[in-house]
Amino acid sequence: MFSMIYNVKNEGNLPKGHETFAKEVYAQLRRCVLLQQVFLPHSDIHHDETTVFHSPIDLRGFYEVFGGDVALMDSRDVEFSQNIKFAEAFFDAAEPTISFQLDEIAGSRRNEWLPDIHVGVQADYSQFADQIRTFRSEVHGALKHLADSWLETKATFDGVLESEFSAIGPTKMQAFAKWFEEVLNPDPSDPLALLESSGRPIYREYSALCRSLEERGVDEDQQLIEIIKFWQWERLRETPYQRISSYLFAAIARRVVMGEKRIVDRGLMNDVRTISTYAPYVDALFIDKRCAALLQEEPLGFELEYKARIFSLRDPDEFLEYLREIEGQTPDEVREYATMIYGLD
Repeated sequence: MFSMIYNVKNEGNLPKGHETFAKEVYAQLRRCVLLQQVFLPHSDIHHDETTVFHSPIDLRGFYEVFGGDVALMDSRDVEFSQNIKFAEAFFDAAEPTISFQLDEIAGSRRNEWLPDIHVGVQADYSQFADQIRTFRSEVHGALKHLADSWLETKATFDGVLESEFSAIGPTKMQAFAKWFEEVLNPDPSDPLALLESSGRPIYREYSALCRSLEERGVDEDQQLIEIIKFWQWERLRETPYQRISSYLFAAIARRVVMGEKRIVDRGLMNDVRTISTYAPYVDALFIDKRCAALLQEEPLGFELEYKARIFSLRDPDEFLEYLREIEGQTPDEVREYATMIYGLD
């Protein structure tokens, strides 16, 4: 969506067959933002996609200003916060509770008038572009290998779903064991080896869990035992991001086995991350047609719960109508001031 409306503004290429929609949605989104009724938050996933875009500095500056300059918490941080909430519930023998209020993950204040000055540094992240492309290629290769195994074994939806759930604990413990080995036997030729090890997500989670147990009076020599018990907890499959992503992978596997060859592409993992992380918190997501169709299939459409309304180019008029409804709910006083400030018709 961001790249599409950027191309509207800069007279670039628009999706074939949807040129009129692109222009209409650009105008409607801008009106809703200036009327203070919506904002279009960006995240680390947008940042990575933008870094490999042909005009990264311009696109980043565009969506920060156009969307209301609100950023979301990084996707990995959202996952981390959900894990910690579940850990605290486990340690306290309590029911896991997570707030899905947007302010829990929004990095900026909202429900305020937009600032009249935007300060940016036009940072150039092109030095990371090759690294991002390489990582995407590696992930894509691993996903293609997984898809081949699904096809070979004629995997079922239920089988893949259970496999995803069952792998949560073992994956965490394998990552921890790998980190521990790195710390015990750092690469002598790499002076930054220990520093890199300290940045591993599993170490961050382990450290936070140790602090949580220390606050609960658990002795240091017992903390790892309790953490492993938590990592083996059956209810980790209820973690929102884990549950949504697992269902999506099971649906993707079903499509692969049915013979759909193009579903596994380089953008698939970012699509899954976006939906799994942010769908419980935001009011709406505009995603690609492929993932929108997956979310409507059963049992995803019946068993997954999240706040976001899902839109795609499968039904562009539905999204435009959604925006018109939002605009129509603008209080008269707000509309009057927005008209004075921004010159809206």
